[in-house]
Amino acid sequence: MPENTNNDYGQVFFSWEIPEFSEFSRSALWYIAVVVIGLILVILSIWTANYLFALIIILSAFIVFLRSYRKPGNILFQITEDGILIGNQFFNYDQLRNFYIVYDPPVVKKLFFYPRGINPVISIPLFDKNPLLIRQKLMEYLKEDIERKTQSIDDQLETILKL
Repeated sequence: MPENTNNDYGQVFFSWEIPEFSEFSRSALWYIAVVVIGLILVILSIWTANYLFALIIILSAFIVFLRSYRKPGNILFQITEDGILIGNQFFNYDQLRNFYIVYDPPVVKKLFFYPRGINPVISIPLFDKNPLLIRQKLMEYLKEDIERKTQSIDDQLETILKL
């Protein structure tokens, strides 16, 4: 299934489009709960003179509500012989510590990469891609973290809280 490409990242082994961010259907109750919790946190932070926390809560709420009115665009994800490409951002295999796959359809079908340093975990939806073929190819370049069997904590929180 390898593709030839004219980019600077070598031969493309796998390629598919992924959404920019996860889109969740939220009920009116969810919005009411978020507003109430947000107001309580802002009042509490002002009462304790923690103005930076109040600003962070207000900005976070603003971002969540802006994202709810915008549909996610699609970006191209590629696994190449030199690394992975997510839209315009390229990660060389040397920049990645390891990877793992959580495949429990229909609930979870995701590929995770752990970058070196303090960068966040990279979560890629697999959709209808064959995880065994992807795993086999990635193992030629990266170590697989076989101890991980579940989604990352931030990925789970994103799903549970619908953020």
